[in-house]
Amino acid sequence: MEEQRPGILPGFISRHPIGAAIYFLILFLLVGTLAGAVGILISGNLLTLVVISEGSAGIVGIIIVVRLGWVKRAGYATLGRLRDVPLYILPAGIALLSFSEGIPAFTPETALYFLAVALVIGVSEETYFRGLMLQSLVPLGVFRTVLISAALFALPHLLNALSGAWDPVFTLADSFAAFGIGVAFAAILFRTGTIWPVIGIHALTDFTALLSNGTLLVSTQSTLQIASVAGAGLLALAYGLFLIRPGMKLRLSSTTKPGE
Repeated sequence: MEEQRPGILPGFISRHPIGAAIYFLILFLLVGTLAGAVGILISGNLLTLVVISEGSAGIVGIIIVVRLGWVKRAGYATLGRLRDVPLYILPAGIALLSFSEGIPAFTPETALYFLAVALVIGVSEETYFRGLMLQSLVPLGVFRTVLISAALFALPHLLNALSGAWDPVFTLADSFAAFGIGVAFAAILFRTGTIWPVIGIHALTDFTALLSNGTLLVSTQSTLQIASVAGAGLLALAYGLFLIRPGMKLRLSSTTKPGE
């Protein structure tokens, strides 16, 4: 029987896992940017543009996950085990830190809109960063996969300063926090084998931030606020590394080849 060769993309992922992860990052940014540009013609509302941008990128990402046959491998086919629930408590607690300064009054409609935005972002970004990029990097081993995927997750957060929408100093702290959270999310995926909890915690993080701030714009922050964000990232980083310390049983194999 003639041996079946993998398609172009699976073959590229197998030969160049880091290159494939970078490719998916560029694809995420490119699709999101193009969709956002088109969205400007529909609405000038910043949150609506984010939904259009992230939603479009997410749809493309989900299609790729399905075409690669990674639905089960990337953790979409299982909700996980009840005994893994304690692993989610600390990251969920970090997500609630946005409430430390109180919550402005919102109508139920606004809160539901914020929730919808957060869910779209959570599904879209996790599809790329943990569903495609992390899975491409898996053959490199657990620690390299976790750290590289987290670095790729942090990188787009730096772009917030270029747009002028975020305070530059806060952007640096937030990017470090994103790296720490990326480590924690990747570690949770390795430990549990399911992507749904990290999608939920990601959405919770963005939802609480929107409720607390009331907007995606971030003005100049106090030293305490910046330190709190950086500290949350450091805590998430330490927690993620703790989850994948030597001797831990992992449900996501680091020896599976992409496409299998």
